[in-house]
Amino acid sequence: MCELYEGGSPMSPSIARRVLDVFQKWTPNIKNDPKDLPITSRERELLEWLAQGLLYKEIADKMGITTGTVKQHIHKIYDKLQVSNRTEAVNRLKNLI
Repeated sequence: MCELYEGGSPMSPSIARRVLDVFQKWTPNIKNDPKDLPITSRERELLEWLAQGLLYKEIADKMGITTGTVKQHIHKIYDKLQVSNRTEAVNRLKNLI
């Protein structure tokens, strides 16, 4: 406890390595069947336009929604696919289909 109080790690290095190994090997259980994708067909459509390099404004115009709504959809997609940016989302979609 003294080590922890002095700013040390709350777990031993060997336990920390085991935890990291588990997290690195873990992958979400996502099916390859398009109907089982964790995103809706509308979200997939939006993601495909992102992959083509369209701007949020262009996507909004195509979908008949505001750019704010596009941003909300994108954040939902990122959460569902467990990614943090456009490139990761597009790559995840490619791996799922």
